[in-house]
Amino acid sequence: MLCYEDCGVWLPSHFKLSEFDNADGYAMIDSSVVRSLELTRKALGRQYGCDVRIIVTCATRTAEHNERLGSELGWTDEGGLVARDSRHLAKYGGIAVDICAEFDIEGVCTPVVQTNLASACRDHFAYVKADYQDGHVHADNR
Repeated sequence: MLCYEDCGVWLPSHFKLSEFDNADGYAMIDSSVVRSLELTRKALGRQYGCDVRIIVTCATRTAEHNERLGSELGWTDEGGLVARDSRHLAKYGGIAVDICAEFDIEGVCTPVVQTNLASACRDHFAYVKADYQDGHVHADNR
């Protein structure tokens, strides 16, 4: 279980390190990101009146992983989706995540709308990008 600092107190997180694993089995996450994720989760929970689950779809990448994604999805400087110098790269110390979120009401799993997730993230992350067709949000603490 990961922990994060809030107002000088270390608290247990709802996240496990394994949730930040990449395609190469590598995981790195900055504690500021864990804190931002927890605060975003709490804010969405207040908004929806229930527990909201945040799903990490991408965290820290090795250079090789980023290269594979760039080849597959295209580079941003060529109109694609992957930055050559992505904040997901390990050299930035685990400061970036791609996420989506969902909540369960009466047994029905409902995704959090991208605009609502992005709005909550903007209150707790330094940078948020939310124009992806699949509905995920990129957030980082650059």
